[in-house]
Amino acid sequence: MIDISKLFDSYSRQARLFPGLLTLFPIILTAIAPFPRLGTSSWGATLVTVGTSCGLLYGLSVLSRSRGKAVEKRLLVDWGGWPTTIWLRHREEHLPPPVLARYRAFFAKHVPLFVAPSAEQERADPKAADGMYASAVKWLQERCRGKAFPLVEKENAEYGFRRNLRGLKPIGVTACLVALLISALAIAWRYDPVIPALSSLSMPSLLKALVAIKPAAIGAICVDLAALVAWLAIVRDGWVRDAGDQFARALLACCDTLDVPSAVKASAAASGKRTRKTPSVEAE
Repeated sequence: MIDISKLFDSYSRQARLFPGLLTLFPIILTAIAPFPRLGTSSWGATLVTVGTSCGLLYGLSVLSRSRGKAVEKRLLVDWGGWPTTIWLRHREEHLPPPVLARYRAFFAKHVPLFVAPSAEQERADPKAADGMYASAVKWLQERCRGKAFPLVEKENAEYGFRRNLRGLKPIGVTACLVALLISALAIAWRYDPVIPALSSLSMPSLLKALVAIKPAAIGAICVDLAALVAWLAIVRDGWVRDAGDQFARALLACCDTLDVPSAVKASAAASGKRTRKTPSVEAE
């Protein structure tokens, strides 16, 4: 069996591969439910190995990211910018004024060419003010990578997971509906008493027909229904925004703990020997 930890770094697994696999999960479950041995047989392992060798998992992660990035463009317009930029604005109330002042003072001290816009300057030219905030956030991101900042990495991966799952939502909903249809047709085809029982609308007949159906088939339908409800009720724009706000909180909080000289050295060393295992920062 293929070890995906050798194919994808931690961020890519959590934020890109897992959303793609969750999207296909109803279809996979529907295929395995009537044939449970497929999941444990050598045939199943061979199919997974061949598919991975042909780049299917990598292609799935690429699709996940591209769909997420596409929906992100619309979300940023709806939100009015990146959460990290929004949190630094005077006109927003995400941070207490003393905390906001402390973060601005940190950026003014350490970020080259950063000049904290006043509330009047921000109102007069919000685009220029946002550009200044974005430059400070970018500077901070480059110094808050890696295992030394576990909360930033965790929140970044969760934002990427939610964003990509939101981008895959149309595919996920379609997959659930197709899986439900296939499951229903498979039950009607394999269990003869089901259609007459439905036609008769007799409760005893329906119960008798349900008892004859294998629990795996019923379980697959229940899981497909639960997945459909989750796609519709949970995977929404606000759900992604919550993750963006959590990332903004974690990243900006580094202003209170970041040792700038050490961070600069670590950033320079990391950029000099960047590897596939280095997690990427997907949020702003």
